[in-house]
Amino acid sequence: MIILTGKDLEEVLKPEIAVNAVREAFSLFSSGKVIQPQRQVITIKGNWWGIMPSFTDFSFSTKIVNVIPKNKEKGLPSVQGVVILMSPDTGETLAILEGSILTAIRTASASVLSTELALRSRHIDTLGIIGAGMEAKYHLKITLKFFSVSRVLISARKSHYELAKEYGGEAVELEKLLKESQVIYATTSSDKPVVLGKLLSNDFHVSSIGAHTPTAREIDDDTIMKSKTYFVDSLEAVSNETGDFIEPKRKGIMPQVYEIGEIINKNIKIQRPSIFKTVGIAAQDNITAYIAYEEALKRGIGIKI
Repeated sequence: MIILTGKDLEEVLKPEIAVNAVREAFSLFSSGKVIQPQRQVITIKGNWWGIMPSFTDFSFSTKIVNVIPKNKEKGLPSVQGVVILMSPDTGETLAILEGSILTAIRTASASVLSTELALRSRHIDTLGIIGAGMEAKYHLKITLKFFSVSRVLISARKSHYELAKEYGGEAVELEKLLKESQVIYATTSSDKPVVLGKLLSNDFHVSSIGAHTPTAREIDDDTIMKSKTYFVDSLEAVSNETGDFIEPKRKGIMPQVYEIGEIINKNIKIQRPSIFKTVGIAAQDNITAYIAYEEALKRGIGIKI
């Protein structure tokens, strides 16, 4: 068994490898080759906790993850977690992986993958990042290494000036970001929309990773109605877990909806403007953890115990 720290994961999960890992995860999931019971969600001291098991023919994983917004006040990441990877054949524990970095990498990689599918290109004219936390940082790190990006705009309540300086972006007001961005990543803990359709151009791609409860929204109705394609990580998951899907569906304003795995498997051409909504699924953790484990073994990375 090996232990992989956050630093180890950054070493083995280079952007190309990480994006291909989530590509494989979504493809297998939509093909019915990943079994994952619905995650158990628990509220502990007012904070969101999730337990996410899944298995394939070659790996079993369980992730315990939480989102604790007040951690920011203590200088800690708001997302914490651990992933346990085991053999489905022998039951042996193969690896224990730091969960917050794995989550950040696989979530950002899903947004990057959705963008590649939507743009059918490796170039982004103007990238807009809403938020300045850990997820925003990893979205920047992976996107800037996977795509050529002409311009980066960042907007948040605070800390976006530091993030912009670190990654060569511009710290701007939200209105400017929405008006001028070709690709927008919403990486917030807001429960009210930050992506406002009236401000968007007529050709955009949005990836939204927040709004994890049935009444929370990151994307407003105007954005939904303006889009031509709405795709998700799991129809079952978004139908139960996010107001960004539940509310527009109830109102009957949803455009054509696909799972991202279906788009990959059937080579479906995405029509823009487009939205990718992800709440995160266990298949991503499973496959990304397994590929990280294999890469670590090849390269002699990790702590053996």
